[in-house]
Amino acid sequence: MNITPIKQQFLKVLSRTHKTLKDISSKQWTICSREREIVPPAIFLKNDLDKVKAVMEDTTIEQELTRIHGGEVEHAATVAYQIFDCELLDGSLYKGSFRLPLTKQPKRLIGANVNEFISEGALAGTYYGSFYFGHWLTDDLTLYLTAELLGKPVTPARSAYSHEIGYQELLSIKPNPVTRARFGSLIICDDYGQNSLKKKRYEEFRTRLLKIPSANPGGRVFIRRGQQGAARSLVNSTVIEQVLQSEGFRILDPEYSSVNEIVEATRDAKIIVGVEGSHMLHCIYSIAQNGGICIIQPPYRFNNVLKNYSDCLGMTYGFITGHACENGFSIDPTELLHVIDKIDKSLNANV
Repeated sequence: MNITPIKQQFLKVLSRTHKTLKDISSKQWTICSREREIVPPAIFLKNDLDKVKAVMEDTTIEQELTRIHGGEVEHAATVAYQIFDCELLDGSLYKGSFRLPLTKQPKRLIGANVNEFISEGALAGTYYGSFYFGHWLTDDLTLYLTAELLGKPVTPARSAYSHEIGYQELLSIKPNPVTRARFGSLIICDDYGQNSLKKKRYEEFRTRLLKIPSANPGGRVFIRRGQQGAARSLVNSTVIEQVLQSEGFRILDPEYSSVNEIVEATRDAKIIVGVEGSHMLHCIYSIAQNGGICIIQPPYRFNNVLKNYSDCLGMTYGFITGHACENGFSIDPTELLHVIDKIDKSLNANV
């Protein structure tokens, strides 16, 4: 029986303070300093913002407007924190009165005993990466490349995504999932900034995917959204796909494709289109260098997080917002083709 969670709660009440990673770490250092750069605005139509009814729950309208309008941005530093004598139990990290949730697993006051000791570990998983596939693909995988240089890369145990093993094999990632372990030393990196170190790691994975031949060099791809994740029902999706196919787009359905097939279809593609969601991150390591991405936005879940990654990799980002309707939203095909044409012209101008 392990009472660490009860002990943590008791110590937290006694201390009456909210501790941070910095407070509990014995050592911290900056791996990559914060940086500033000018990023381009997103490509969209004048009336697109008028259609927005609400944003995704993890963002704000102010944050989204900042993303799409571009300008000078600051990328947070990548900072490492070394913590001695701590425990990772059922998806949470414990150190004295401090608890850091790493997954959505509910807190268990009493659990099974620690069954593993790791002398020098480095965390290679994030909270959002534990339930958003797109964040796992971009944030967790890049974090692994840093973690493996600092100690034994570990991740909190959880159910794997359907394409997770395929990407791990293709990208030479060998995770060490942990359910209940004690660490002599654990290094945790604050690594959310889209800085030059993050870009270097994105590019490393893009290089590793060069082993997969392209089935569609310079082409256009529509990535179909499946039934997993939050509802984003494009009610006229059949019409949209037919229009795009007539324009030379290849339709890709990740739910029925292997990782190799996804990479083959998207590698070196010039423009990739799809409804906002984690499935769109399938293209981040395989789209053509300086390619273009067009996101179809549900008006009730506006979210442009993919622009952060696009900006970091020097890609062109555009979006179109749908019209709210019964059972979901719809897209005007003419407006969509207009945005795609604007993206295409921008890409050609940058050649």
